[in-house]
Amino acid sequence: MISVGDLLDETYRVVGRLGSGGFGEVFLADDEAIPGRQVALKMLTGRPPGEHGALVHEMRSLAQFNHPGVVAFHHHFMSQGQLVLAMEYCPGRSLDDRLVGGGAVAIDEVFRWGVVLCDTLAFVHGKGIVHHDIKPANILFAQNGSLKVGDFGVANMNTGTRLYLAPEMLLGEPVSRTDARVDVYALGITLVEAATGENPFELLKPEEALRARVAHQTVPSNLPRWTQEVLLRATHPTPELRFQNMAEFGQAIRSRHVPYVLDGQRIKAHGLAERAEQKLAKRQWKQAQQLADQALHISPDCTVALLAAGRCNLMIRRTKQAQQFFSRALDVSPRMHVQKELGWLHLEEGNVPMAISLLCDHLDRNAADFEAYNLLLECFYRTGRFEAGEDLARKMMEQKTPSDCFRNNRFICRLLNDGYTSAALAKIDDTDVVNPFVAYNLAVAREKPSSWSADGQPALREKLLFQDYRSGLLKDSSKQNKVSVRLPDGRLYETDAQVVALGSLASNELVLSEPSVSRRHAVITNRPSAVWLHDLGSSVGTQVDGKKFEGRVFLDGVHKVNVGRATIEVASRADLLV
Repeated sequence: MISVGDLLDETYRVVGRLGSGGFGEVFLADDEAIPGRQVALKMLTGRPPGEHGALVHEMRSLAQFNHPGVVAFHHHFMSQGQLVLAMEYCPGRSLDDRLVGGGAVAIDEVFRWGVVLCDTLAFVHGKGIVHHDIKPANILFAQNGSLKVGDFGVANMNTGTRLYLAPEMLLGEPVSRTDARVDVYALGITLVEAATGENPFELLKPEEALRARVAHQTVPSNLPRWTQEVLLRATHPTPELRFQNMAEFGQAIRSRHVPYVLDGQRIKAHGLAERAEQKLAKRQWKQAQQLADQALHISPDCTVALLAAGRCNLMIRRTKQAQQFFSRALDVSPRMHVQKELGWLHLEEGNVPMAISLLCDHLDRNAADFEAYNLLLECFYRTGRFEAGEDLARKMMEQKTPSDCFRNNRFICRLLNDGYTSAALAKIDDTDVVNPFVAYNLAVAREKPSSWSADGQPALREKLLFQDYRSGLLKDSSKQNKVSVRLPDGRLYETDAQVVALGSLASNELVLSEPSVSRRHAVITNRPSAVWLHDLGSSVGTQVDGKKFEGRVFLDGVHKVNVGRATIEVASRADLLV
């Protein structure tokens, strides 16, 4: 319909064809009214005339914003019965062209672009416009190399490109035209494609791609951990658990970390709601209603309080009021979830980025789950983000949580972050240390000669103990459990200590004088119903019932344990060994 040399709108001389898409064709033209300026002419084919007014209105609105990250809209005209948009020409072509020509882009470059795109889209979303078709082909490079987002308005007339659509759009769920989270998802997939050179769904059949979206199989595990965390959050299949806007997405990229949620008001409201549930269990609905009302006054979207209030009304058959509370709870949290449990599982399996993503999801909805905060802290600890770990532990201590684990875990994070000098460690008064994990870790840090190497193997972290939440619960501190150990010479050792160190050093509770035993080889941690054996990165290793393990293993009953080549028997209760 249009040929090179044609003069359109008495202004634009067509000099070439740039490409085509679902919207129509794009041509390059010289602007004869402004010498030296070239424009991209987008001819929209197959569009009902009734759509033109809304489209032009949106494009004019964008033009008024004059944002440097948006391809500029000059004006529109009709040619051969079709609407034509005169747009800024970007000679650097598109991100799609670069990926086709050169494959994956360096990670630093991808996320430098990501910040720019987040900022641009945050601005446009703030004006009430959502793109709906973010993809590499719509991300363009200007003459100076700067990024531009193109096809605003044009994309809004379509349903988007399937490879970049959010799951809720493919599942037919109702999606508001101004829901920015669909752009968050599409940008997340776009950054995955830029970082890997391929779209995660491109080689899959449509039904396989949908299953992969819902199963959250979008981010490869060979990317740097922090990028996995950010992209997993951006491409979460549940909109409520994605970044809720581009500002959050951009901030996560800048900080190289998905921020965890810590809201003191929500924690307080959650505590009141839990007390309401306890009153409900005793059928004391009036007191429960008062507690739930207090919680909702503090935090109106506290789901636990909404459910408690709904149950209070249901108990006395105020069904209409109960329905209102339940409906509000579903608005806040429309899907049942097990993010905490799955996050814990991924942590145990070593998939830390996925663990962080799931735990942050859980904490968004369960602000007072201190055990989940400690699991998140363990993620930071395992990946060497000691500063973030120390900060989270400090904030948890300020909340006066039931568990004392945060005291220990803050200590070891600070220790590994070079927060203590030898003199500072020496000044710590042992009589002030009541947490047995802290006492053990302090002894490791102070010992001379050390069982660890400052610049080699084994590292200090391998000899330290991270404390789980339940072992630090103060209400369990009065309970005691005796473990018994039969030593290689037949002697029986019984103790109710919570931390029992094994190794060749004389300072260990159990000294094993065998050349294959490391100075600090293993540790037994002991609390009622939970006895664990930890290997401390020993060179020869530790076996339980003939099986070598790494990290820690749960002990229940009597077990044959090989510490190096020294054989002992360990019973999780003293009465099991005779």
